[in-house]
This record gives sequence, structure tokens and C-alpha cells, in this order.
Amino acid sequence: MLETKKAYHVWFIPKKPAGKRQIQAARWPLNEIQVRIAGKIYPYSISEISHSFVPGRSHRTAVFPHLRANAFFTFDIKDAFPSTRKKQVAANFRWIGFKKAVADLMADLICYSPTEKSEDGFLPQGYASSPTVFNLILNTTDRVLFGFSQKRGYQVTRYVDNFAISATQKTIPEEERKLAIKIVKSLSLGNFKIPEEKTSYREAGEKEVHFEFLGLVIEGPRDGERKIGVADEKLADYRWVIQEALDKEDFSEGKFREIRGKINYLKSIYQGRALPNQVAELYNQYRLLREIINTTKRGQLSLPI
Repeated sequence: MLETKKAYHVWFIPKKPAGKRQIQAARWPLNEIQVRIAGKIYPYSISEISHSFVPGRSHRTAVFPHLRANAFFTFDIKDAFPSTRKKQVAANFRWIGFKKAVADLMADLICYSPTEKSEDGFLPQGYASSPTVFNLILNTTDRVLFGFSQKRGYQVTRYVDNFAISATQKTIPEEERKLAIKIVKSLSLGNFKIPEEKTSYREAGEKEVHFEFLGLVIEGPRDGERKIGVADEKLADYRWVIQEALDKEDFSEGKFREIRGKINYLKSIYQGRALPNQVAELYNQYRLLREIINTTKRGQLSLPI
């Protein structure tokens, strides 16, 4: 392994609902090497059900196939990237055609080891190559789950380590939900864990539907038109960011870009529909005040006395 202190930058970010998540980012030139490795393996990483880090696919495209669901099962892998071991990565590189020596070297270059021992390496959170490599690792799992779902008339999608399986029937039997989890765990050679708290199963109500996945919601009448929106918790987070910027009078270019990025994300989800009032009104207020302040600074605003 590379000498950790020189090759990587390590820091922590808050982890919901509590705790911290360690992020490891490679420094130059290692990060450039990782980008090139990701480019080499990218064609082998795409699957029918993966919607993460694939051009033209997104949170919304991962939710859309489930729009007519009446039963909705979701689960995700606990500590997915750190649970992806260097041995798994090297094995998948060999599977797509790289010789053992090359596969092992590539795996060393895109894995992080806190002990600096090769055998302790794992897929890190902050590498540019990690999402593509993770998609490659799960490619076989994706194909098996796709076949499993097609055989039963289900829809299945994945976004990074988040899986969703849905049925237009009234229910997805418990034994089939357990089988789907078993597929993911067994094909990871036991490295991936999916505890009970990482699973969710809901069925449509008699009149209304409300399913959540990736911070998005499918809602509407059971027998009528359903729509995709953003979950209340995420909307509250967005509103808090804008309100905090207003309270602190932070109208800087960096903060504006951050807020505008969130608004653009909402627009990509609602696709021409009106954005939720609790965010849209606050954003319009922020944007107007920012424009007034910036115009005043340039001496272009004439206010009546």
C-alpha cells in the first residue's frame, strides 16, 4: 500500500442519525490515477438496475420504475464501502480480464488501508474511483436480482448501496424479501451486512399510496395518478440551509451556488411542476435580497428617500 499520510487526506463528516463517517480522499497524482482506472472499468460496471454514477440516470430514474407499486421493499448495505475489501476488488478486476499482478496493483491504488497493509485495504468513501468500482463489485448481484425480479413480475432498482423492489400485487411475501437480501449477502462472500434496521417494507393503503426511497416519495391515490416528490425531511433540510443563510446574511457566491444547486435538484425531481411552497418562497426571498444587496454595492440601485 502507499504511505497513507502522503497519499491521502482524511476527515470526518456527520452521519445520520448519529455519529461520524470517515472520508478518505486521495491527493495528486494518486487521484488522477484512480480516475483513469475508473474510466477503464466503467464499461463493465453498468447494469440494468444501477442508477448511481451512470449518465442519464439519477435518484428520480431509480424511483420512477416503482410508480405503480402497491408493495414496496427497500434495504441498504451497512457501511457498504468500508465493507468492500481489497480482495473483492482485485477478484473483480481479474474477472473482467486483468492479469493477477495488474489486478492486485490496481486494487492497491484504489483501496485505502489505515494500517498501510495491503490485506487491510478497503474501498474508501472519498475516492473518485470508488462509486464506479462499487458498481462493478455489485454487477453480478444486480444481474441476479434483475432475474429474480423479472421472474416474479417485480421492479428492482439500486442507487449505490440502496435497493428497492416493488410489486403491483398487494404484497411481496416475506420469504421472497429474505431471499433478495440473501442474494446480496451471499454474493459478497459474507462481507456485506443488511441488519433489520436497514430494511423497510410497506404496502399501499386502501385509498392512498406513500412510499419513500432515496429521500423521494411516491404518493397519490391508489387507483389514480401518482407523483414523485421530495420527502418532508429533505425539504426541511433545504429550508434550514436557506433560512440559516438569511439569518447570517450570507449572500456570498459560494452559498448562493450551494442553495441554487439544491433548487436545481428539486426542479429535476418535480420536472415542470411547482416546487413546494415552504422552499420556493424562502428561496425567492433569499434571491431577491441577494440581488438588492449586490446591486446596492455596485451603486446601481436608487432607493426613494
